[in-house]
Order: sequence, then structure tokens, then C-alpha cells
Amino acid sequence: PPRILPVTPDSCAVAGLSSYVRDLEAIYAAGARGVLLREPSLNDREMLELARSAREIFHDSWLGIHDRVHVGKLVSADAVHLSFRSLRARQVRGSLAMDVSLGLSHHLEELNDPSMEGDYRFVSPVFPTISKPIHGSTLGLAGLQSASLLDRTWALGGVTAAVVPEVL
Repeated sequence: PPRILPVTPDSCAVAGLSSYVRDLEAIYAAGARGVLLREPSLNDREMLELARSAREIFHDSWLGIHDRVHVGKLVSADAVHLSFRSLRARQVRGSLAMDVSLGLSHHLEELNDPSMEGDYRFVSPVFPTISKPIHGSTLGLAGLQSASLLDRTWALGGVTAAVVPEVL
């Protein structure tokens, strides 16, 4: 994935597909060279429609699909991203084309696990967030920098424009 990657906030069901597609077009026009579609509130048909639109918009860029391997295959996504609720990486790996990346969501307890089965991972929470209040500790910048597999790790959670230069 690109070093800075927009992840959709699961609001397409509320905003409506046409409005959401306009937002994706704006993200692309602003310079984003990839997006991860994370829309668990959509049913498969709606997710496929959104993913097809996103593939058209990000035609020359990276497209990841969260949790829905079958949708990723149908739109020739560049990656499928699995959460802790998803199928296990070893269950999915063999069904993906060789050029499709497999991403994982990791949390603090998995930070230094060298046996990661994905090609990349999101680690969270790095900083406090407004959208998902944390009832525990965050990783912080020092914790992120001490992680194993740092070259395959993306920071997630509270990463605002003010901290992007430090995170990169």
C-alpha cells in the first residue's frame, strides 16, 4: 500500500453511494494513490458496487478491500485486508492471485510477533482517536518505532496531519 493510505470510515450506508463516490473522486484528485474500502455496514451487493466505482477511480492506483475476499477478487483489488474477525491469513492466502497483497490488523499484543502471515499490517491504536475511544493505552510514536517488521507496518488510529511527518 502507499505510505499514506485513506481508510474509509464505514459511512457509505449513511451517506449514499453517489455521495461516497464523489468523496473517493475528491480523495483521488487530492493526490491519494490508494484507498482501503472498509464498509462493514454494506451488504455484499452494495460493497461490490462501491468497489467497482473505486476501481474505476483508482484505476492506476492501489485498491484494498477490507474483509471481503470475494469482492476483492471480482474487482481485481491489489489487496485484501483481514481483521481479527476475518478468516485467518492461511485460509485466504491460497485463494489469492500471486500479485494480491494480504493485509492484517494487529493490536498492541501482536506488535512484536515475528510470525506475521500477511504482506503488511495496520497496527493500532497508535494515538487516541475521536471515532473509537480507547479504554486502554495507545502505542504512541516510540512504541510504533520499536515494532518488529516496521517496513511492513502502517500506523492506524489518531494519525492526524500534525503527526504524519513523525509517523513517516
